[in-house]
Amino acid sequence: MTLSDPTSQLITDLESAALSAGFAVSQFGQIQDWPLLAFTRQGKRQDGQAIYLSAGIHGDEPAGPQAILELLVANEFSSEYTYYLCPVLNPFGLSQGIRENAQGIDLNRDYRDFRSPEIQAHRDWFEQSGIRSLSQCIHLHEDWESRGFYLYELNFHQAASLAPRILQAVSEHMPIETATEIDGRPAQAGIIRPESIPEIEEGHPEAIYFQQKFGGLNYTLETPSALSIRSRVEAHKAAVLAMR
Repeated sequence: MTLSDPTSQLITDLESAALSAGFAVSQFGQIQDWPLLAFTRQGKRQDGQAIYLSAGIHGDEPAGPQAILELLVANEFSSEYTYYLCPVLNPFGLSQGIRENAQGIDLNRDYRDFRSPEIQAHRDWFEQSGIRSLSQCIHLHEDWESRGFYLYELNFHQAASLAPRILQAVSEHMPIETATEIDGRPAQAGIIRPESIPEIEEGHPEAIYFQQKFGGLNYTLETPSALSIRSRVEAHKAAVLAMR
């Protein structure tokens, strides 16, 4: 590993773009030679609207971090909202093109037991930040089995769903998944919307942890890995922009 490896360069580019867009940069952990970074920026609105966005928790899903980079470079994040961005949660996995971290842990199943240094550090940063609620949580993912885009929506307080806007925006870049069952869960027109917190035996994903801790609307966005990286990046960007 060198400072010029692609993952290090991506993280450097993300930090530079975040600073140029007016975000504060915090390092909440270190994995080998890679920092775990969070970007924050206070919005103009006084109603507490805060948006959390994460990517790169699975190292074989590179479109999410790239989408965040391009949104930062283009300064596309609205100045109206407060943002918390964690763009690369699994730098080791990203460097190797694998799902898990160096210890073989699926980080997106580690928000119950907190075995990994990455997720321990992520949890600790949020606990120390003083954040009490989030209006939207967005988690960027990819699925090697799907043929179209789909999303999970956690929405247990009958808030107005953003899913139709997301799907409309994404449909300009790729097809929407039409399967009526995805990952063993019922789906309709690209939406998986459980009525309660699902039980996942192997551990809690980030989305469940954030829903339980911070409330709000919670979206896990999935682009199909079989499509081109460019279409996946553009779909994620379109989805994020549709939610503001």
